[in-house]
Amino acid sequence: MKIYIVADMEGISGVVTPEQTSGSSSYFEAARFQYTREVKAVCEAALESGAEEIYINDFHGNGLNIMPEKMPKEAMVIRGTFRPCSGFDLLDKTFSGLILLGVHVRSATSKGVIPHTYTQKISYEIFGQPVGEFDLLSLIAGECNVPTILISGDSLAIEQARTNLPSTHMVITKFPVGNESALCIHPDRVIEQLKEETRRAVKAIRTIEPPQIAPPTQLVIKLNDVSITPRIEWIPGLKKTGENTYEYLGQSMKEIANIVYGTATLAECKF
Repeated sequence: MKIYIVADMEGISGVVTPEQTSGSSSYFEAARFQYTREVKAVCEAALESGAEEIYINDFHGNGLNIMPEKMPKEAMVIRGTFRPCSGFDLLDKTFSGLILLGVHVRSATSKGVIPHTYTQKISYEIFGQPVGEFDLLSLIAGECNVPTILISGDSLAIEQARTNLPSTHMVITKFPVGNESALCIHPDRVIEQLKEETRRAVKAIRTIEPPQIAPPTQLVIKLNDVSITPRIEWIPGLKKTGENTYEYLGQSMKEIANIVYGTATLAECKF
């Protein structure tokens, strides 16, 4: 059994501000330590429950955050800066399940901790429904017939995820007070819950249905920062549908994800 883990930092225990997730901050090392602990806990529980091989995607920032030497020997880490795929490198139908660890809320979400979907400057919808990074990754896995078996993050991110992933096992790491504050569950308690739910999720893997959407898929791009309009209009295939909105029709979820990642990357570029 192969398990694919996408690990992000914003949704782990104790992280409430971007300062903690940046390598330039003195707070980063503590967050990185807990990040590594949570990934390791999930790996160990998955292996105990029958997994034989694990891929970990270090999905946060520059992709150099997890301490690989702390991982079990059966796990391999996808790491590094810019990659052609963001969050789903090497993910295919050979995997039995996807785990999304440390997720955060979608762009423009009130109160959720550090809200963004690759960027805070753009919000995205699929067929009129808001989507975040966890939605896109679970749908890409679903396209490969891989179910999302476990997801962790703040309570509002979990609430958002539950709509499209009703049978996925979930772990809450904190309760948002604002965009950069939360009531945080003790890190050791989060580790215990992650291990417990991972064991349950792996054992129930055959009962969890992968989310799927039949193409063509309508993606709506809403600019929260109108200054990036000229950059977005560079992209072929986008149809302007309003003052600050664009539409794209994709034939696969990977195509949709690439458009999301491409527009977000352009939005964050400094020219």
